Amino acid sequence: MNRKPVVQNLDYFQGRTIAISDIHGALDTYRKLLAKVDYNPEEDRLILVGDLIEKGPQNLETLRFIMKQAREDKEFYALMGNNDFVAKNVLYSYRLDFLKSVLLQRKASLIHEMIAESGLEPLNENTDMDQLCMQLRKRYLAELSFLNDLPHVITTPTTIFAHSGISNEETFADDFKDIMTRFQFEKEDHQFNRMVVVGHTPVSEYCSFFPEFNPRYDRRKNIYSIDGGNVLKKSGQLNALILRRNFMRTVNTDDLPKVRVLHTTQPKNEGSFFINHTNSKVDIVERGEKESYVYSDHLHRHVWIDNDFIVNGFASNYTNYELPLQAGTTVHLVNIWNNRAQVKHHGVMGWTDLSNLLYDPILEEDEFDFS
Repeated sequence: MNRKPVVQNLDYFQGRTIAISDIHGALDTYRKLLAKVDYNPEEDRLILVGDLIEKGPQNLETLRFIMKQAREDKEFYALMGNNDFVAKNVLYSYRLDFLKSVLLQRKASLIHEMIAESGLEPLNENTDMDQLCMQLRKRYLAELSFLNDLPHVITTPTTIFAHSGISNEETFADDFKDIMTRFQFEKEDHQFNRMVVVGHTPVSEYCSFFPEFNPRYDRRKNIYSIDGGNVLKKSGQLNALILRRNFMRTVNTDDLPKVRVLHTTQPKNEGSFFINHTNSKVDIVERGEKESYVYSDHLHRHVWIDNDFIVNGFASNYTNYELPLQAGTTVHLVNIWNNRAQVKHHGVMGWTDLSNLLYDPILEEDEFDFS
């Protein structure tokens, strides 16, 4: 297999360029975001920055929708992400033992959906992977080939789009894997002349004080990270970065229920912290009835954490940040436990007392908020 990155070079574009990453087979969310940014396939350039499928609820339907866009939309482009690589595994019968082990744990996958649509026996420990791949190639060659043929890098005179990151601006990387699987690219020691737009790492994984899911721009390094944790995190969202000349704007959407804020809150939030998924290991020092006193090596401090969030010594996505609220506004409901709730507003998540909220089923799901 040729390991050299495939690069697609584009010219200047006078209209809007809309970049979206990590759809992960969430077609309804993707279509809602396209409506929210008022995407016009005749006037806008749309670039999908990888991980089109896998882990979401509508992988095959999402792929076919994107293939239709690629055929019909005037300026539509998409990149290969590490999750889209399953197509290569099937097409080339590549690392099939590894593919089987992944699929036995990953219940939401393009491959499972292809198997179900074909009426084949569900994948199990005894599945002959060579035989399965041969059957899938016969029926789904167009879908698998579309993913297989996606480039790893898209460039314009001002911007480089890559799923997880690049090594340099000339050759980008020696192996396409290095473009699809870099973690926390923003922390690497790079400074680029052209802006580099990436997904792959949910932006909340960079947070320590409170969780935020909006795209983030490192001006010194010239890196824009846009993965909002869609599908991967219950509190995640699907982000769009809109570029036009020197203008940049971000828009997002998610599928969380909306609730009305009853009371204005003005918390002080002294010593707030957030334990992201990457650094979620904690050592329990004292276990209480509702909270436990733990030590986080990442935070370098002892903190109290609600027991509901501690699972097998990990406290992923927990924050003690109390979200400031304004009476009359709407927020997105993430979790409820005891008499508290995790809520998200303008892409930032925190907690509040449940008494501060009122669930209002009349709220429209597509009540857009562009502020």
